[in-house]
Amino acid sequence: MVNTTTNSIQLDSETRNQEIVASLRGFMKHQTERVSLYKEFNDAFKEYVANRMTQEEYATICRIVTEGFVELSIEILALEAHLGGPAHASTINALTPTSTITDSSAAAGTEQPSTTGRRNYSLDSPEHAQLIREVQLLEKQKLALTVQGQKWVLEKEAQVAQDIKDQEVNLQVDWVVGNDEDGERIESEVQATAVHESELKSSSQGAAVANGGVKLSVEELQGKVDENRESLNEIIEEINDKLADIQEAIAILVL
Repeated sequence: MVNTTTNSIQLDSETRNQEIVASLRGFMKHQTERVSLYKEFNDAFKEYVANRMTQEEYATICRIVTEGFVELSIEILALEAHLGGPAHASTINALTPTSTITDSSAAAGTEQPSTTGRRNYSLDSPEHAQLIREVQLLEKQKLALTVQGQKWVLEKEAQVAQDIKDQEVNLQVDWVVGNDEDGERIESEVQATAVHESELKSSSQGAAVANGGVKLSVEELQGKVDENRESLNEIIEEINDKLADIQEAIAILVL
């Protein structure tokens, strides 16, 4: 017999292993759901950047994805606590069963995440809980990098638009210089160009403040995008390695 120590629940080794496997497989299922949420998030961003989605529509997708991530975090935390041993007892006690439905979820016809099915004791297997914790920490980094990457893309697109406006201003100046026979028209165009240049300068200064006082070129921003993508790929590779470790742990337990 194996004493799980939390709430004095005792399980034989076979039953304990079965529950550990079920918890690890539950986590893998949640991980698949998380990948789907990321795809929805990234697809929506691409549509937004391509002007095929309004800002309001994109904000709605962001809210839905965020709610999905929160729901998954609640469920994964419960799995981790169920696996983790005495050190996770306070977490288990905080995850009280609930089947309440919020106004927003009721309107959508969906139920809020519940820990009703989670047994309120630990399997005293901190090594398996640690496998999940390591993935969670990497996923936190992945989300931060994903959001930062989107910011760099948006800043690059804004700078591209700014450069196009600058080129238009230069063309206007060239046109004025080439048509200097009409003094009144020259004065009018110069004044209009000066106003336009003032607006562009103000916009550029705002972008510079957002980047720590340094205005980045399109090429530099593209470098930031590429650097972010490289870091993101490294994190994804690390996550996949950790998921392989979990699959291996499951295989060992089911032997």
